[in-house]
Amino acid sequence: MSNSLINTAMSGLQAAQITLGTVSNNLANSKVPGYNRQSTVINQNGGTMTSVGFIGNGVTVTSINRQYNEFINQQLSAAQAKQGALTTYTQQISQIDNLLADKANNLSNTIDNFFTSLQNVVSNAEDDAARTTAIGKSKGMVNQLKSADAFLRKMENNINRGIANSAESINNYAQQIAKLNGEITRMRGGGSAEPNALLDQRDQLVNELNKLVGVSVTQQDGDTYNVTFAGGLTLVQGTTAYRVEAISSNADSSRITLGYDRGFGDVVEIDERFIDKGQLSGTLRARSEVLDNSRNQLNQLALVLGDQFNQVHRAGFDLKGKPGEDFFTFNNPDVIADSKNKGSVDFKVKYTDTSAVKASDYHISYDGANWKIQRASDKADIAAKVTGNTLEFDGLKVEVDPTDAKEHDRYTLKAVNGVISSMAVNIKDASQLAVAGTKDGGPSDNVNAKKLIELQNKKLVEGKASFSGAYASMVSTIGNQTSTANVDLETQNNITKQLYAEQQSVSGVNVDEEYGALQNLQQYYLANAQVIQTATTLFNAILELRH
Repeated sequence: MSNSLINTAMSGLQAAQITLGTVSNNLANSKVPGYNRQSTVINQNGGTMTSVGFIGNGVTVTSINRQYNEFINQQLSAAQAKQGALTTYTQQISQIDNLLADKANNLSNTIDNFFTSLQNVVSNAEDDAARTTAIGKSKGMVNQLKSADAFLRKMENNINRGIANSAESINNYAQQIAKLNGEITRMRGGGSAEPNALLDQRDQLVNELNKLVGVSVTQQDGDTYNVTFAGGLTLVQGTTAYRVEAISSNADSSRITLGYDRGFGDVVEIDERFIDKGQLSGTLRARSEVLDNSRNQLNQLALVLGDQFNQVHRAGFDLKGKPGEDFFTFNNPDVIADSKNKGSVDFKVKYTDTSAVKASDYHISYDGANWKIQRASDKADIAAKVTGNTLEFDGLKVEVDPTDAKEHDRYTLKAVNGVISSMAVNIKDASQLAVAGTKDGGPSDNVNAKKLIELQNKKLVEGKASFSGAYASMVSTIGNQTSTANVDLETQNNITKQLYAEQQSVSGVNVDEEYGALQNLQQYYLANAQVIQTATTLFNAILELRH
């Protein structure tokens, strides 16, 4: 009888020790990211048949389980991938919004100050100091344009570096997940208990990868994770990890994008439209939707202002009676060939009407007989006026040498992209300022200066906005985009926070609850120990009776 009591109590002690170990492990890992709370499953042993019925034989610990709800975790993963995308998108475009809306360095004010200085020239045409001030203001305006453009170019470079860092992180996560797949399969195949720590590590790696690039996970044979992204590209299959690389875009070598190594020694460019989740997708979206447009609109503004000012300035005369020169200089548009092209075509591009030029790049392709043109900003197909080998559209004239044109070859026309970086004030001194309306007008002639000032309020940007109006519209658009992004992000943060709380209610460690369990287990342990002590006392009493 006492032996049965001892065995039963010992099973209770053993269960208590294991359960105490589980609770202790929960408390120790309560601050570890990705840890899933564990629980000990205790079942009663089969009883022993006696004349009065079955007598129990204590308990057995059957397993230590992770508290994991796959459905909730899938919902949380989807929310976190969307949250990551919105976070990086908002961070990126907020930088542009802060740049353009900065009241201390407002470009619209600088443009107005330039034209105000010209008004002083009108009032004091004979004053050399007024002319010198106007030239100084023009240089200040160009410098501010260059500063804004340089900031946006730096953002582009930072995005390029960020994509390279993301590629490295993706590969690192994929390799670790593949390695853990092998270890988990091996341990489960050995018939041992669930490798809970390894399962937690793998899920945490998948979680971090998902936040970065958005992934889908399927289980193979109940053991291994197969991980895909970007519309079905495999990152992990069993114990094999596939690689991604940061590569130069086929369409524009200055633009870094993500490539996929299919394992055959070649890397293919991933269509960015399929990278639509995670932090990386937010970065790519900010670049394509906001950064590119902002740079193009800023360069468009500089182009129209510079060219229209040049046209009027050339119609005037300087202090020496010479026709005015170009006040500003800047480069013509550039055409970039796709790196996959089979042929080679020379393009010569000029501006024919800058007030009709759009703030956009253009995709030009050859179908074997004709040239197809698509405007990048709105994906509109452009019907160009074709004269021989010359294409005219949107204020541009493109001369093509089709000698080596090959079917399916593609090119990107950068209509305004390089205006600001190449822009300079061409007038060296006050005497070259062409403010006179006639050759013999003399120093007091301010007729052409008045025409220059009239440019300020003309709707010259795409024929519908003044210089300041175009800038204000750009600032307003980006401000609205940033405001909308912040609202969307706040909403998504709340959704993610709610799902995380729900997930933690299942898988998270509540220190107070674990402490309470610790107290109960202490009583459980002591109670079983007391049974052993009682059984020992009875056993000793029996021995004494026999003596």
